[in-house]
Amino acid sequence: MVAVGLARLVAASHLSYIVFLLAGGFMARRWPKLMKWHLGAIGAAGVVNLTGSDCPLTVWETWLLRKGGREPYDTGFISHYLVEPIYPPGITGRVNFVILVTLTVPITVSYLRMRKTRSGTDSR
Repeated sequence: MVAVGLARLVAASHLSYIVFLLAGGFMARRWPKLMKWHLGAIGAAGVVNLTGSDCPLTVWETWLLRKGGREPYDTGFISHYLVEPIYPPGITGRVNFVILVTLTVPITVSYLRMRKTRSGTDSR
């Protein structure tokens, strides 16, 4: 059952990655050295999504579940853990749009605020 435990660790890491995608820009305002890591994370997520590839973390998790004798899910990580518990039909066009907005708005706002702060036009 070590493989199943490792699969859960990969799933927790995957969730942490998603949280970092959402919050990394705001974190980089406080800790600027994080910016290169955040931009790299955005780039990696972009490549996976634009190429239609399976996320390597999902592939790794499902492989570990199989190795542990468990039946892996056949949808993606976001659909399985974050969408389907709330919206059982899974990721539809409308849900995909909401996910895209949920990811891009905080990232855009954080970097625009950072740019504004660095140019000295922040009102605070």
